Amino acid sequence: MYMPILPVSVKTMRYTGSPNIDFYYPVVFGLKDPAIEEKINNQITGLMYKLIGELQHPGVTVNITGSYEIKANQRNVLSISLSAMGDFGGAHPTTYIRALNIDVATGNLYTLHAQFEKNSDYVRRLSDIIKAQIKERDIPISGEFQGIKAEPDYYIADNVLVIFFQLYEIAPYAAGFPYFPIPLYSIEDILAEGSLLKRMTYIV
Repeated sequence: MYMPILPVSVKTMRYTGSPNIDFYYPVVFGLKDPAIEEKINNQITGLMYKLIGELQHPGVTVNITGSYEIKANQRNVLSISLSAMGDFGGAHPTTYIRALNIDVATGNLYTLHAQFEKNSDYVRRLSDIIKAQIKERDIPISGEFQGIKAEPDYYIADNVLVIFFQLYEIAPYAAGFPYFPIPLYSIEDILAEGSLLKRMTYIV
């Protein structure tokens, strides 16, 4: 009998570590293996604390607010983004967005490198796609786009890989967070067997 792989259950928690921190973050629950559940939740809270730490500065009062978005939650693939904004009282608050891409069956995080076959030259392949999107979408770039890093920020949304950049990373502040959706069918030939992305190519 076919047993569907159901989405993992997620609830929202609130962290207020001080009067100046107000962060909403996700917690998974109801997994059959408590150790895997704890592993996943530790990775989520670990990223939250890291984001908070990046915004804190000694002797400076900063109001930090945070939230999350679930990008994918199916086929034992959980892709979550956490965003944190620090208000220093200046003209522009500082904001960071980071993502976690997790195999719910094991609790393991997947780097982008692990999603592709060895010697696939995925960096060049993805960089070329992003360069074409920059031109097609007329995205303002600070200088010439030099390509992605080996481990860029990314998340998964159904059958799409989304690579994104931080504020000022490749574009001026007014451009926000440049993001580049890449349909998985266009890179399916270089996806590693057993990877999260390969698993998501079957989403219809």
